[in-house]
Amino acid sequence: MIRITTIFLAVFCLIITSCSTDIEINDPALQAKVEGETFRSTIKKAVIYDDGTLVISGSEGEKSISFTTSSTKLGTYKIKQQTLSKVSFLNSQKKFTSKDGETQGEVIITEIFNNEISGKFFFKGLTDNDGNIVDFNHGWFYRLPIESGSIQEEEEIDPINPCLLNASLTALVDGTEMITDSHDANLFGVKDASILIKATNGSGEIAIVFPSGITPGSYALSGSGDYSATYTSGTDKSSALSGTLIISEHNIDTQCISGSFEFETRSGIQVSEGFFDFGY
Repeated sequence: MIRITTIFLAVFCLIITSCSTDIEINDPALQAKVEGETFRSTIKKAVIYDDGTLVISGSEGEKSISFTTSSTKLGTYKIKQQTLSKVSFLNSQKKFTSKDGETQGEVIITEIFNNEISGKFFFKGLTDNDGNIVDFNHGWFYRLPIESGSIQEEEEIDPINPCLLNASLTALVDGTEMITDSHDANLFGVKDASILIKATNGSGEIAIVFPSGITPGSYALSGSGDYSATYTSGTDKSSALSGTLIISEHNIDTQCISGSFEFETRSGIQVSEGFFDFGY
């Protein structure tokens, strides 16, 4: 009798454990080990495009990952076989990508059921422009709903730089504080490209131009040329007579830049204590 009771309890515990496991992994998920730490996506999706390629992506805070397989069929996709591509990982302001002949990795699609996809993955040797390396181990995705996407839509819609979303520019204009509420930053020119940043509020606009390859340091501002600035109030636009631009940080990979500035315009307007934090 004791033996029968023991067996019954063991079976009952096994059933309870199985049910518990099902509950834990019932929701869509995407996660992996990155440098020994668990990266668990809070936002994740799987999108199949017109050409049959599948893009799986996930993000959590300032971290995000994405990779593309050549189809949605069950099986193994590898970087070295070019059935797996566009692997990238964004960590704060550093972007790590796969490189032909250097990065190893594979994605295994294990199940597609009820328009949901599951599988596992690993990547070794994702690198940034400074030569830093990250690896992904024990990666898996579970029951991600499959969405439809258009290649044309993907090409037409540019990703929004988070640095631009959080852009800010403040200054004193003739001693009065100017806090801008509208911001814009653009690259222009093909050879020797430049960056133009503009910031406005109800009273005026500040515009600053400098080379796209600018590095941290101090630069003289003028009314034209590679380093220039203007202040506009209503229809009155006045270029800088003299001034200084200081770049404190510039990350070309993430296109984030910050610094300070001051200048005097040809009409005598004093722009001082200027600070900006931008994306372009």
